[in-house]
Amino acid sequence: MGTDNVERGRPEAETELAELDEATAKRLRAVLGSEYPNEAATKRKAKASVTELSRLAEESDDETEPVFARPVSAAMNPKSKIQNRKLSAAATGTAHHKFLQHFALEMTGALAAEAERLVREDYLSPDERTVLDLPELAAFWDSELGEKIRVNAKSVRRELPFTARFSPAEIARITGMKPDAGLADEFVVVQGVADLVVLLPDEIWLVDFKTDQVGTGDLPAKIKTYTPQLKLFAGALAKIFVRPVTTCWLHFLSAQRTGKIDCAG
Repeated sequence: MGTDNVERGRPEAETELAELDEATAKRLRAVLGSEYPNEAATKRKAKASVTELSRLAEESDDETEPVFARPVSAAMNPKSKIQNRKLSAAATGTAHHKFLQHFALEMTGALAAEAERLVREDYLSPDERTVLDLPELAAFWDSELGEKIRVNAKSVRRELPFTARFSPAEIARITGMKPDAGLADEFVVVQGVADLVVLLPDEIWLVDFKTDQVGTGDLPAKIKTYTPQLKLFAGALAKIFVRPVTTCWLHFLSAQRTGKIDCAG
């Protein structure tokens, strides 16, 4: 069956384009030849994770010190206590964070029993259970900061996801990245997950756990490396909950040391 140019109930389709008058043609040329005034905004993503901003901060200027350093893997550290275990350094860190997220705060005196419970309830795998360093975990919860958190257990939020809007200038100030020209009126949506947050009525406490294998002599440099990340977390939480983040702590499990930092933006 052949085809034709006539649709049912419609006139015959036109086969020629009508000529444009000069005024219409001029307007069309102006539209097609125009440039978007905020071209810089088309080159920057409107949404980013804290991890992504960490990577961009490292790549932003080869002549500056990286703002967020990546942890050295266990294979590169001959003194690592997890070198010969079944799981990688990253997987071991994940296991510790899972435990810190799901164990019952009132059971800090029985962490081994809590670890077994989390395996039974499928929060942890048996392999993840074997790499947990329970003495390191107990040292934190027996510390002054650990006790301070347990006293405020009802206000504790663990592995708290957040989404917050930042201006490019705010991100540049926190991360040290160079701000793009022409983006003063734009914004970036930042997403991340905070390890432990204490949401008090008038203030917020923030704790970030690190599983890096680090000696006590390296702690000042490590704290300096992670400080911009904590500031970004703190800035997001302050925006979301409309109250200041008054204190931030970095706790290094392997070193059993806690660093208190100024998390103001």
